[in-house]
Amino acid sequence: MIYAITNRKLVSGDEEAYFKQIEKIAAAKPDGIILREKDLSSSEYEIYAERCREICDKWGTPLILNHFWEVGKKLDIRRIHLSMPVFRQMVEGKKASDGACVFAGWEKIGVSVHSLEEAVYAGEAGADYLIAGHIFLTDCKKGVPARGLEFLREICKAVSIPVFAIGGMNVEHGRAAMEAGASGVCMMSELMGSDAPEEIIKIFSGRSEQRMIE
Repeated sequence: MIYAITNRKLVSGDEEAYFKQIEKIAAAKPDGIILREKDLSSSEYEIYAERCREICDKWGTPLILNHFWEVGKKLDIRRIHLSMPVFRQMVEGKKASDGACVFAGWEKIGVSVHSLEEAVYAGEAGADYLIAGHIFLTDCKKGVPARGLEFLREICKAVSIPVFAIGGMNVEHGRAAMEAGASGVCMMSELMGSDAPEEIIKIFSGRSEQRMIE
């Protein structure tokens, strides 16, 4: 499986060029597109979410919002990806409110994890999938050592939910991550900057008729 992670700063051109790239990616049928753009305000993010939903609905590609869960509720987009601090806050809020399920109504909840403890906690607390990283060196985390494939293996063995590898992912690294036990990979730079994202997506996507990971 493969999740595409958006980053408008990696697309040359204006805003329309960005949305054209999103359409290229959505048309290639990844298992999901995570609308990252975490530097936007909530109101700005909502505008992007509405436009990306139109594109993703056109191609039948799942759209996953990142961080802005209030926007998801407002727009009825019921897939959300959260950082560990926000996820913990929501879990603890659920416990503090007489067990009322804060996750009720969400179709899918993912969590970013950076340690084995975080992975186990998220799995036990109700996450549907994890994104573990960063596995390889990446420009997004300059100067920060990669956690490596052994870290990924430990997490995959410790939880029963899907684990996606992130960080420095390309075709070679993605295959290595899958061999280490990951259910899928997350790619940002390789897809947002590509003229032919479908060539990468078809290798990993569980939705592609031309899936080639074997």
